[in-house]
Amino acid sequence: MKELERLLEHEDVEVRRKAIETLQGSPSDAAVKLLLKAMRDISWRVRKTAVDVLIEEYPIEKYIKGLIELLYLDDNAGARNSAIEMLIRLDKKTTSFLIDAFDTANRDVRKFIIDILGEFRDKRSLPLMLNALKDEDDNVRATVVEHLGKIGEPAVVDALIEIIQSGDLWTAYPAADALGRIGDKRAIPSLVSALSVKTLREPVLKALGRFSALETLKHIVPLLEDSSKTIQEEAVKTIKDFYHNGVKEEFIADEIKRFFGNRAIDVLVSHAWSSKPEVRISAILLLGLMKDDSALSHLLELSLEEDLAEDVKRALVFIGMDKPHSILSLFNTVSPYQRRFICDAAGELASPIFYDIFEKLMSDDDGHVRKLAALGISGIGDVRAIHSIKRLLSDEYEDVQGAAVHALSALKSGLKIDEFIIMLSDKNPVLRKNAVSVLGEIRALEAIEAVGFAMKDDNINVRHAVVEALSQIDTDGSLKYLNVALTDENPDIRAAAALSLGRIKGEGIAESLILLLADPDDNVRAAAVKALGVLGEKNTAKDLIKMLADPNGFVVITAMESLRMIGGEYARDALLMMLSSQDREIRRTAIKSLAPFWGIENQLIQYLNDDDWATRMAAVEVLGPRIDALEGRVKIELERLLDKEEDSTVKKAVEESLHV
Repeated sequence: MKELERLLEHEDVEVRRKAIETLQGSPSDAAVKLLLKAMRDISWRVRKTAVDVLIEEYPIEKYIKGLIELLYLDDNAGARNSAIEMLIRLDKKTTSFLIDAFDTANRDVRKFIIDILGEFRDKRSLPLMLNALKDEDDNVRATVVEHLGKIGEPAVVDALIEIIQSGDLWTAYPAADALGRIGDKRAIPSLVSALSVKTLREPVLKALGRFSALETLKHIVPLLEDSSKTIQEEAVKTIKDFYHNGVKEEFIADEIKRFFGNRAIDVLVSHAWSSKPEVRISAILLLGLMKDDSALSHLLELSLEEDLAEDVKRALVFIGMDKPHSILSLFNTVSPYQRRFICDAAGELASPIFYDIFEKLMSDDDGHVRKLAALGISGIGDVRAIHSIKRLLSDEYEDVQGAAVHALSALKSGLKIDEFIIMLSDKNPVLRKNAVSVLGEIRALEAIEAVGFAMKDDNINVRHAVVEALSQIDTDGSLKYLNVALTDENPDIRAAAALSLGRIKGEGIAESLILLLADPDDNVRAAAVKALGVLGEKNTAKDLIKMLADPNGFVVITAMESLRMIGGEYARDALLMMLSSQDREIRRTAIKSLAPFWGIENQLIQYLNDDDWATRMAAVEVLGPRIDALEGRVKIELERLLDKEEDSTVKKAVEESLHV
């Protein structure tokens, strides 16, 4: 023991930690004394090891007194925190000891004990908790109230209600919050009464928001014009909570109108311009719930703020569900931005009332409006719109063309496949491309030959669309034509075809992709490598391993990622060889790619000390889930890294791995 005591003074953290480990299996009073001493060590690793040994090897009665004594160390926060964490870890085993220890003049220790007991939620500590509500120290009382809210016993509710009624602001504030979390409706009358106390209104409003009891809303609505801006804003958020907790919008709207009358919209609009995002969003929601046409112009103005656009749109949609005609009137604006916004909202409503305006707006000068109008009219589901939408397949803007493709696919039942097959011979390559896209999106099996023939189109964009359409249609015929695309003169087409084949899968695809591994274009080789990884056929591992010697770094990295997906002994050994690369990115990728494999921990440990932070991070990510590997060596090395790591990202990852 004397030798161990000497070793505990050694300057090397690992020597001190190892000394503590030797105390396993020797349950003596002297050993307990040394372990408690080690809990005062400056190194968290030493303290943690001491905690582990005490918990695993010794009965609680041997050390509980000394453990509680550590709570008194004002000058050693590490020891005190370790003691608190250990007591929490021991859970309800310590309840009776902590109850006895509460009888102390040290107010900090009393607070620590309440915090620890509060984590257990042990009903045995309830009498102490209730008695501590009368503690002379404000912080102790407030801490008790905070933890009582987690227990939820009827006796607790009564005590918290009594605190609310007592007027002790120091404890009434957290008591209101606790009552809201417990959810016992007996608290509601006292909470409503507490609204008369200005300093309690904020926590009381939050609590009432959690209850969302109908009878309390009439007491909350007037506070939208409270003398305190803070309370006004809390009231807005609380009323929003009522809606989210299932209170009918009609009830909320009627209560606001009953109190404010014709001023209701103006009051809510004033909050919609608050400087606080949560308040603004809540007010905008309430404006929607009011379903009042007079709110529309205000909402349209608020929509000009990008951060609020989605919330305003939801409010408009809410109004439009009952009053679509009121939304229709908003289209009379000269602002292209507002037309886009209204189109978007009307599109979500998908009411037939918007058919004519959508059809008109598909000829609007603004491309965004044309796009949204096409999508909106397709949502109505009226196949009459097909004729107008088809015109947009040749629009000057690609996003409008794309919207037209999606809109037509949504109206699939009304499409005539032959019309789109004819378009594949049109002089306009844009129309040919989009006709192919439509046939792909609707998975037109009867058009597979016509789409496949378009692989000979002289326009690269058309051929790109063909490759995508073939992968969407996904038949044996698709495979045939995609194999043709693998020989296209354009490398981008070859790469796209390779990726499509990888997604489709099927017999003979691997052989076709392997041929592309010799392609002169870097991107094509990378695409073929990636596709082979997606296929996941074990017998392609040797071909992928050869690509680790490719002159292009991106191809090499992609090959490593594909080998990770395929797995197997050959893949693992090849990836281990890549750890010796001089290229940092390749080394990092090799480390990450080894994540699914076991038995590689010894080779990766050295990279925890790499001079590149990203490489260390990669090693931590792979080794972190296996801290017990190599007879605990991985854990030790991670602990050493934590002691010296300066990069915050790596340090956080290590802490998470060690559960620190």
